[in-house]
Amino acid sequence: MNHKVLVIGPLSAGALAESYARAFERLGMDVVRFDSEVALMQASRFAGNRVLRRALRSHLWKVVNREAVKVATSAKPALIFAVKCSFFHPETVRQIRQATGAPFVNHYPDHPYIGIRWNPREASALRRDLIDVFREYSVLWMWERSLMERLRGDGVEAKYLPFAVDPELFRPQTPSSEGLPCERCQVTHDVSFVATYSRSRCDEVRAIRRHTVAIWGSNWPREWSTLSGQHRVHAPVWGRKVSEIMGRAAVSLNVLNAENLGGPNMRTFEIPGSGGVMLARYSAEQAAFFPQGEAAMYYRSPAEIDDKIDLLLRDRTLRERIRSNAARLAAEQTYDVRAATVLRECGLPLPSLTTPRSSTV
Repeated sequence: MNHKVLVIGPLSAGALAESYARAFERLGMDVVRFDSEVALMQASRFAGNRVLRRALRSHLWKVVNREAVKVATSAKPALIFAVKCSFFHPETVRQIRQATGAPFVNHYPDHPYIGIRWNPREASALRRDLIDVFREYSVLWMWERSLMERLRGDGVEAKYLPFAVDPELFRPQTPSSEGLPCERCQVTHDVSFVATYSRSRCDEVRAIRRHTVAIWGSNWPREWSTLSGQHRVHAPVWGRKVSEIMGRAAVSLNVLNAENLGGPNMRTFEIPGSGGVMLARYSAEQAAFFPQGEAAMYYRSPAEIDDKIDLLLRDRTLRERIRSNAARLAAEQTYDVRAATVLRECGLPLPSLTTPRSSTV
């Protein structure tokens, strides 16, 4: 029986593709990794320059498409699992499916209908024919139900697959006390936010006026990096360090991007998975996983955020209840569960669990 899975996508620490690769391995699958980010960087000596990389995008994509075909043909997997991989052309997806005879699926973690944005600080679909590419996959896994339905209406074989928790990165923290002692700011932070800048996120965080917010991420306003104001930006962090910050803070913000307002994002699961107290903009899908007042707190407009923070900071019992319930519910929402769903929907049985093998190409 062939239990080989080819995972394609960025495979750096904390990357979604790597979380899935480890999940498939824990289920007993033989995982072959193709790091698309490394392949793009190796496609040209100029790929490390952000401006030149954009100018050379067509050439870089062609190189990586060719490499992916070679890898898939050589690996002979039972399943090919891509994460985002906007560089794939429709004909490449067709060619790989025909050459391998294996289901070729994609978990697309962004909004597929936001178009091409030339501001590198904002999310972008990266290509105008993205939906045409999606039609070539065996299944396009989507994290939000209304987007899934819209894709189906556009002829895509779309199915629902929400984000989850990688238990190797996000575990409940057991600090001796709440808060984040910060050597740089010389204070203990109560309110944390781990995220890359976007305009919509910045607008909401800017609305917080009564509390100091510690932010870890890139591209935030330059004046916030002074670490002396109300919004204090620190260097980006990844992996287990993210879990430590979100789990130890008295309040861990989850400010959804404008594209995520209909559903959850990755932090929806990672904050509870870290045993954190999540304060997020309300969405029905988030509340279905982590109920209001029991496993998370929600606000419906930026004007409410300060009051919600006040409520959480003055009620330790409420925070402890949220931490406990959130961690318990998050433990049921892991990428092992999601990977098992993918295998089952693709008609592949779970192997008997033995020591997994893996390789990187």
